[in-house]
Amino acid sequence: MNHPEKTPDLASGAGPESAASTPAAAVPANGTPAAAGRPTPGVNPRRAVPVLLFLFIFCLVVDQGFKFTSQPMAAALSLSESTVSLQATLTGVLIGIGAVVYSALADSVAIRKLLYLSLGLIVVGSVIGFVGSASFGVVLVGRVVQTAGLAAAETLYVVYVTKHFQGVELKKYLGFSNMSFQLASLIGTLVSGFLATYVSWTWMFLIPLLIVLSLPFIRTRVPDDVEHTSSGVDVYGLFLVGVIATGLIMFMQDFTWWWWIPVVVATVLFVHHVRTNSRALVDASFFTNRPYISALVIVFIIYSVNLAFVFLFPFAIHGVHGMAMDKVSLLTIPGYVLGASTAAMSGAVSRRLDSRQAVTLALCLLALAGVFINVSVVAMVVAMAMFSVGFGLLYAPLMSSALLLMPAAKSGVAVGFYNLVINVASPIGVAYTAMLMSSKPTWFAGLSVGGSAQGDYFSTILWFLVGVTLVGLVVYRVLFGLIERNNAKAAERLTTQQ
Repeated sequence: MNHPEKTPDLASGAGPESAASTPAAAVPANGTPAAAGRPTPGVNPRRAVPVLLFLFIFCLVVDQGFKFTSQPMAAALSLSESTVSLQATLTGVLIGIGAVVYSALADSVAIRKLLYLSLGLIVVGSVIGFVGSASFGVVLVGRVVQTAGLAAAETLYVVYVTKHFQGVELKKYLGFSNMSFQLASLIGTLVSGFLATYVSWTWMFLIPLLIVLSLPFIRTRVPDDVEHTSSGVDVYGLFLVGVIATGLIMFMQDFTWWWWIPVVVATVLFVHHVRTNSRALVDASFFTNRPYISALVIVFIIYSVNLAFVFLFPFAIHGVHGMAMDKVSLLTIPGYVLGASTAAMSGAVSRRLDSRQAVTLALCLLALAGVFINVSVVAMVVAMAMFSVGFGLLYAPLMSSALLLMPAAKSGVAVGFYNLVINVASPIGVAYTAMLMSSKPTWFAGLSVGGSAQGDYFSTILWFLVGVTLVGLVVYRVLFGLIERNNAKAAERLTTQQ
């Protein structure tokens, strides 16, 4: 339930996780940072900020709302948890890839034109989903088309402010985006919860249609100029990343082993592409940079848990305690409020609680939720709230560790690929959690207080997530401990940031 800060202050350790509008959104795919502080002469760039920020928040509301709609959608269409998760996992991968694509296109196509395209895709996808809401296949197509538009609107705010502002003003506008993510996530959860309870989950496809009301403001306030500085998008590289992520997600649906064929083939092709193409998505030297590759492994492990817990939460509360979705959505308020507060006071918080301490505390509370899930919803609510703090404080210091030995000229694309990995890991986490929910394991049922069929397997899944998070923290300490001992320059920087 966290969103990566667009250009985090790495010294302060601030900046909670995203999904969609990440630093990748602010850096073209060729690795050249967008020119900041260069507004078009005679045009006030601040005029467009309220419109773009509104679109940013609105699209995040829609995206988060659909993630929270998984439980009522599954019940209405008689779907398993792993099947219904596809509308969150496949679209999650698309959001991550879309952030890179649209950020690069924004250097050769006017942002106003990209917004028109975005709105068109959102409307078409929403209509498809609503009209075909009786068929999950049609719903999935609608969600994919809709998300292709949501990815643009979520990304272009960040692209715009990094192009037109700098210094304190840039930090202010990027701070708006970070806090807006928490606000939008809360609104999306509440809206979808109340619609699912009192109207129908299908109405979530009608909400996005309201975005057409923004057209006059886009036309009059968003400039139509472009600097034409992009050298293009690595479509082939992004396609291979999409194939790898989608293959892993589909494998987790029912453990059909042939899905590993496209995964392995795409991985081999991606490695070859990176080694032989100077304009590939990521530089081959990145994979010989030990701090960077270590950080990629760690974020892939740990951030798969973040969205997985958000996906699990409504199913667990509804299944174990029988709460209606409107009440379940209200239980998310403490988490999002705490997440927004952490974003606003991240510097002060990080001085008292470093990232590893925060995630360790979140891990302990997650284990506590596994113990008391049958007894009270309070343990789940507290665990969810602490996830906002723990993962929020982890993001920027871990990125700082990744960039320890990265040349400044390559830091832009390094940040972009780093966040693409997060956006791929998050839906994969949802996929393996949904797979566990469908199989209903009870391996660790004895570790929970009380007993019920639903509580036994939900507590088992919570303990599984605890294990994944613990593995990530152990890997962090081992890998960066080795780097610190073997590289004096990295050791000095690690000591400074921690």
